[in-house]
Amino acid sequence: MEKKEVDQEELKKLQTKPLIKYSDMPTEMGGEAVEIITMAIDKHQAKKNYESAAQMIKNTMDKKFGSTWHCIIGEGFGFDVTCQRKYLLHIYYGCTGVLCYKS
Repeated sequence: MEKKEVDQEELKKLQTKPLIKYSDMPTEMGGEAVEIITMAIDKHQAKKNYESAAQMIKNTMDKKFGSTWHCIIGEGFGFDVTCQRKYLLHIYYGCTGVLCYKS
């Protein structure tokens, strides 16, 4: 019983760090994008307001890296998108998946 509680605590610690599932962005851009995404999710996570978080991410990415960025956030989704090379990032932050790409 006690072992299970330790595993849950370890799992919670792991879920506080972003997990990059796929990225073809340059390292510096990818790092900045991850910071933008984690900041937006942290800000809107309490109410699970994914729409506001996605809008915040999109607007920040548009300003920082030029338009036109798209952002999809959710706890479960599949995707097949056409985007520019070197402008795609798919990460998980906790149980939340984020797809961010430029078209």
